Amino acid sequence: MSRQRAGRRQRRGFTLLELLVAISVLAIVSMIAWRGLDSLLATRERLEPQGDEVRALLAAFGQLERDLAQVTAPALFALSASPVRVRASTDGPVLEILRIAPTTRAAPTSVQTVFWRVADGALLRQVSAPRRSAESGDDEVLSNAPLLSDVKSIRVRLWRDFAWVDPLAAGAAEPPASLPPGTPGQFVPVPQGVEVTVERGDGRTFRRVLLVG
Repeated sequence: MSRQRAGRRQRRGFTLLELLVAISVLAIVSMIAWRGLDSLLATRERLEPQGDEVRALLAAFGQLERDLAQVTAPALFALSASPVRVRASTDGPVLEILRIAPTTRAAPTSVQTVFWRVADGALLRQVSAPRRSAESGDDEVLSNAPLLSDVKSIRVRLWRDFAWVDPLAAGAAEPPASLPPGTPGQFVPVPQGVEVTVERGDGRTFRRVLLVG
């Protein structure tokens, strides 16, 4: 009889109290895991738009860096004006860059003009078609590419003679826009660096300093 009672005790399952305790622990663990997952998803939804904004901003500054890296050498094309200039417009400053165009078999050495400006609340990059001459025509067609949305304004400064210069500021020491015809290209002033500050619609500002050439 004692062996039968021992066998029945060994085959005995969980009691109701043990099952309730196990279910309660499992419910608590599940609740903690669900709260953690919900917090992770909420954080991801909050940061995803910011990640897209950062990627767009980096892409825009990266394209500007490539444009400035391919600036035309004044002596190579006998330029009478700087290949990097800042102009005034009704929408704010316009950064004008004369750069070497991507090479092709039809035009192994050509140039194109790139304009960076703010238009309709977007940072706009305008590019001319490649041409053999540094001089642009009046009927030149530009291709437009908005690179960054929700932009209020931009500010551009040029690094010249160990100082930052805002060419559009009142009383700024800006060199002449062009030199007399026949002046050797090596005497054309070219800034060593460009500082671009982008102001977003919500008031945030982003600044980037880039080398020329």
